[in-house]
This record gives sequence, C-alpha cells and structure tokens, in this order.
Amino acid sequence: MPSDATSSGTSPVRRVSGRKTVRKWVLLGSLIVALAALGYGTYYFQENRTLPIPGIAPAAEAVAPPTYLFSITGAGANELKNPVGVGVGSDGRVYAVDFDNRRISVFDQNGRYLFSFNKLTDGKETALRSPVHLAVAKDGTVWVSDRRLRGIYIFSPEGKFVRKFLPNGDANFKWTPLALTFDSAGALRATNVGETQKHEVIYFDTAGNVTKRFGRTVQVANPAAEPGTFYFPNGITVAANGDVYVSDGDNQRVQVFDDQGTFKQFVATSGVPRGIVIDTEDRLYVVDALAHQIDMYNLTGESLVQFGERGFGPGQFNYPNDIALFQNRIFITDRGNDQVQVWGWPTGGLPPVRLPSTPLGWLFCLSPLLLLPLLLILRRRRFTVTEDFVDAMVALGQTSMLAERRFRFVVPEPEHEAYVGRVEDGVDLGATIEPEPYSDSDARSIAQRLEVDEPTAILLAVAGRTKGLCTQDDEVRRLARALEIDVFNAHEFIATYARKKRGSGSDAASPPGHPGNSGHE
Repeated sequence: MPSDATSSGTSPVRRVSGRKTVRKWVLLGSLIVALAALGYGTYYFQENRTLPIPGIAPAAEAVAPPTYLFSITGAGANELKNPVGVGVGSDGRVYAVDFDNRRISVFDQNGRYLFSFNKLTDGKETALRSPVHLAVAKDGTVWVSDRRLRGIYIFSPEGKFVRKFLPNGDANFKWTPLALTFDSAGALRATNVGETQKHEVIYFDTAGNVTKRFGRTVQVANPAAEPGTFYFPNGITVAANGDVYVSDGDNQRVQVFDDQGTFKQFVATSGVPRGIVIDTEDRLYVVDALAHQIDMYNLTGESLVQFGERGFGPGQFNYPNDIALFQNRIFITDRGNDQVQVWGWPTGGLPPVRLPSTPLGWLFCLSPLLLLPLLLILRRRRFTVTEDFVDAMVALGQTSMLAERRFRFVVPEPEHEAYVGRVEDGVDLGATIEPEPYSDSDARSIAQRLEVDEPTAILLAVAGRTKGLCTQDDEVRRLARALEIDVFNAHEFIATYARKKRGSGSDAASPPGHPGNSGHE
C-alpha cells in the first residue's frame, strides 16, 4: 500500500481529520448560537409580536427592508422537504413545490397545512416526478413544470389534474420547461432548457400557441456580454408594461426584453439569481441563491435594498430559490432549511432589543438549548452510494445495514431509476436509497477542476453535500479524498458502523478474515 506520508512526516489524512474536527466544533458552536438566537427570537416575538432582523438597518433615505414574520414548514407526513417553487392564488392559498416529496403542498396564509397533490392521468404518467416551478393563472388553475416529465401540468385550485399543456396543441412538442409566469392578459411566458440544452425564452398567446422564442446557450465571462443568450434561466416575471424580466442564473444577471422579445437592458447581480417577481410598486425582487438573500431593484436596475442572510434561525436563509407575492406579504422558498419563509412590510420601527429581566424570561430564551442533546442523538449520517458498493453490501450479506434508520443513503437523481423495484434480502432499495438533486454549476466546477467526466462530477457534487461517499472504485475514492469527503468501501463501512454484540469487543457484522477498521472515521 502506498504511503500517505509527506516529506515533513505529517500525514495528509491526519491533517484533513484535524480540519474536519475543527469544522465539527465550529458547526456545534454555530448550532448552539442558532438555538440561543431561536430562544431569544421566540421571547422577543412573544413580547413584541414581531422579530428583530439584525444587520440590515437602512440609511434614512433608503428603502426600509421588509420584516420576517414566520415560516411555513408543515409537520409530520406533511412536512416540507427541499421546497423549490412557490405561488399564491387569488384566495391567498400558498402552493409550494415540495421537491423531495414530489408533490405540491398547499397552506393558508397563516401557514396551516390544507392538502397536497401530485396525481396525473396523462397516458402512462400517474404522478409528478420532478416538479420545479409553478404559477397560478387568473382562473385559479395551478401550472406546474416538471423537469423529468419535460412538460407543464395544469391542476384545479383543489389539486385535481386538468390537463397537460401542449404548445401549439402538439403532443410531440420537444422542450424542458423550467420557470413560468403569465402576462396581464393571461398569456404564458416560460423558460426552456431543452433536450439539447437550448436555453431560451418562449412566449405563448392565450390559446397556447408559440408567438416568439429566442435565446441560445452561452455561459458568458462578462455579465454585460451577449444579450439574449442564457445559461440556466431560472426565473421569469412580467412588468405592468409587458416587459419580461428573466433571471439568467449561471450568467449572474437579469435580462429585460419587451413584449416582442427585443432585448432592452441588463440588471447585474452579484450572485446566482433564481426566483424573480415584480410588485405593484414596480419593485423587482431577485432571489440570490448563493448570497442567501433577496435583492431589490427598481425596474431600471438600480439597487434599492437587500434582506436576509445565511443561517438557520428566523429570517435566515440556506439556499433560497423562489419567491411569490400576495398583498403585503412575501413568500420565499428556503430549500436548505425545508421551509417557506413569510416576510411583510414594516408599519413602523422595530421595538428595541432588550435582554430578559426575569428568571422566567431567561428560561424561555434558553429552553431551545435543551434540544441540543436530542438533535445530536437523532442525527442521521448521510452517504452518497454507488451501485458497486450496494452490490458489495448485498454480496457480503449486509443489505440490512442499508435500511438502518441511523443512516440515509442517496444517489444522484438520474441514477435512482436503477434501484426502483429492486428488492434484496427483503429490503426495497428503491425506497431505502433516495434520489438527491445536484447543482449543475457545482458539477461543472468539479469536472473542470479534477478533469473528470460528467457522471463522476455529478457523483462528487452530491457526495460533497452529504460529506460521505461509499464506493468500491479506487479512482473515485482518491478523487473524493481530494475534496475532503469521507470515503468507505463495503468492508470499511461494515467495520466502522456495524453494531457491536453486547459484551463483545468485536464487530458483529465484520466479514470473516477482514482486519476490521482500516483507520477511516
């Protein structure tokens, strides 16, 4: 076995392990701070019926930012998991695209769960498979784009499937719609990332016929270059004058076109724009996924204000994605925190921040810290797995470990179909191993940095999120370690995580002749 030691005598594995230990303590400290902030935020809300949002106080002449009100999460079987799109009906119902559960969840204005839906009766398709965005039409119907099914599906306000939208009435129309919205007349405007990665914008009339399509796929080095080209147009909205605003995600800009599709201007953004919407006061809201905030501009592109920051507490985001408006409220999908945040415009100054003055107040603030031991106990370790690892676990008679509640196993979403319907030793691998979405930009970055093919880059991008990779491929293991990802083959995984017999110091499930843990933690 080749040595990992360097000329200085320090093991790279040990250095990486040390960095990981530091990160764990930093994360633990951050969690404690977040729980303390949550406790104080709850106390503050009980006292003032609002929440303090630090760090965004504007100058006297600037636009005052909105205020965080509460979050919509659902509960139990109705809990949101990785919500991506959001829309609000004229009656105030909030429709959230629950990506991991492959359904649309519906809530009232106070965040109370009402119902969910995903059933289709469209030929062989019986349910949504990869819903991403939605828009609510004037008649109340809910239009949902599904990236895997490559179409838009229309539902009644109550979630009953109505029909599939057919551009030009053509059932064979080839496209992969992404973001969608309607103009004042009810005509659809949509972005398309196409089967051949032709990223474009398509205008329809109210009868569903294409009236204009424009754009081509270009990733620009300068956000002010090559107008009318796109690289993952993730959001679209229409101004009162008919101008169409498109968030050109991976080109870090918003592009503006008139109602005939003629380019008018750029709005430069600092991060990765996703969801986009315009309010009745002609203010443009842009969700910045990587800056974890919402940027606001006037319609000429002048910055007005930003709100939000990265974190896990009230009013903090972890990869926000989409946005919708209703009256004076703002609804924002917060993917990493599994919620839809609700913000509102302030009616006056915030009450001052004061420490509790009674023992009961302090107890109220610090009570969430009592959850810390429970959170650590219930934490499930996540691993990205490859098919050769799964096959090895089956061959070693350890399929049951794949179904243990203390682990969560995932694969890149395109690879999940290989496990659907596969049952080994009584374990349904399609249900046990979950599909995981991935970032196209992360995968591209890894492909360029490590000079690997697209499937390997996607696998490493997903493993980078789970922080653990299980594979038998030595080359993939080497690449994962270069990205500081914990790596295991089947024998190492069994030796590390098999439950030990009571009263015995040996691993209950260690395979015969295996030396046990080989040093991986």
